[in-house]
Amino acid sequence: MVRPRIEGVYELGHILYALDADTHGFARGDIEHVECFWCLGDMHSSSAGFVFRLHDGRRAYVDFLHTHAFEQIEDFRIEVELLPEGKRPAGDWSFETAHLDRVLARSI
Repeated sequence: MVRPRIEGVYELGHILYALDADTHGFARGDIEHVECFWCLGDMHSSSAGFVFRLHDGRRAYVDFLHTHAFEQIEDFRIEVELLPEGKRPAGDWSFETAHLDRVLARSI
């Protein structure tokens, strides 16, 4: 049995929930495709970054940070930056995004 790929699904779900067109310049319905992503996590926090291609041709980088609330106050943040064509922040990116595009298609 082949298990479905899940890297980034948790983080993407939180981002899609929090995106707001007035605050961030686009909403989840504006996302056409996940170009690439990275994610890291442990028992205390999760962090990730996603480069999205938007329907209008723009590209956006969304940085995600979630501090888990075991015995502390839970913290959830996203920051958005619009990117020039062909640019992305430095980092170790995964370009295997078909599983994230399926999540995106089901959420719209």
